[in-house]
Amino acid sequence: MPGLPRLRLKFADFHAGFDPQDNFFVRLLRRRYDVEVAADAPYLIYARFGYDFLRHDGIRIFYAGENVRPNFDLCDYALAFDHLAFGDRYLRLPLYRLYEDAYRAALAPAAIPADAAQRKFCSYVVSNRRVSRADSARAQIFQKLSAVRRVESGGRQFNNVGGPVRDKLAFLRGCKFNIAFENASTPGYTTEKIIEARAAGTVPIYWGNPQIAAELNPRAFVNCHDFPDLDAVVRRVQALDRDDAAYLAMLAAPIFPGGTEPAELREEHLLDFFGHIFDQPPEQAFRRVRTGRWGRRTEKEYRRVARFDLKYQLSRLGLG
Repeated sequence: MPGLPRLRLKFADFHAGFDPQDNFFVRLLRRRYDVEVAADAPYLIYARFGYDFLRHDGIRIFYAGENVRPNFDLCDYALAFDHLAFGDRYLRLPLYRLYEDAYRAALAPAAIPADAAQRKFCSYVVSNRRVSRADSARAQIFQKLSAVRRVESGGRQFNNVGGPVRDKLAFLRGCKFNIAFENASTPGYTTEKIIEARAAGTVPIYWGNPQIAAELNPRAFVNCHDFPDLDAVVRRVQALDRDDAAYLAMLAAPIFPGGTEPAELREEHLLDFFGHIFDQPPEQAFRRVRTGRWGRRTEKEYRRVARFDLKYQLSRLGLG
């Protein structure tokens, strides 16, 4: 865009279907920069699904939406979900912040339909059966709640609505509650699940980040970490299901305490983090170890792993 400083960057090792030309980072950065995505760019934003980042000698910025930690021996800067401090090299960016439409909808004051308390009981949308095996926490809560009232399952696991649903949020809107369980319970690890449930105007039944009540408004969802076991969670959901006033009060509660977007998640804060990287000469922005046995050893080990990663090598050949 005319008048904005030029920024050339590239992307690597993101999930299948990721569009380097149109994504959260490009849309965000275009508010402050004239962004060009180019193969020979000096700045790289990369994720965890490969090793192409090792071929980039310039500034590396790691993004982790998954339950993994940054390796600061390999990246100059990182954005992930952990609550940690690492000088100017780290910014907490939970995955739900990248779901822009759902995030904005969840921030908006709740528009509660007149028949909100008369909707179907509960929804469940899970398709990754590998991490939701029968003994997982979210499979268990599905079974326990199903013993009380029918739970509408719109994913591949336990599907009972005639096949996977196409529009998840529309499906969630048809129920009073949604089972919003993460794949794992890790401090700080909050994905899109709870935010999508709130964006759809349903009450999340949440399990995952044990510190979630410090991040989101505990009055806006059922926090499984507040209860001794899942049976106690079921009793709480039953009580809300029977008490329209209590249910509607939870549905009306803002997702963030005070109904205010946290400063650390606002666009300007995110842009300031990136601006600190991009608004200085690349040689000054470089943070990872350039020389010495430790830096060379770490890179060498990852290059060795890449050579033996069959799935990665096939993907590079277009066979994966």
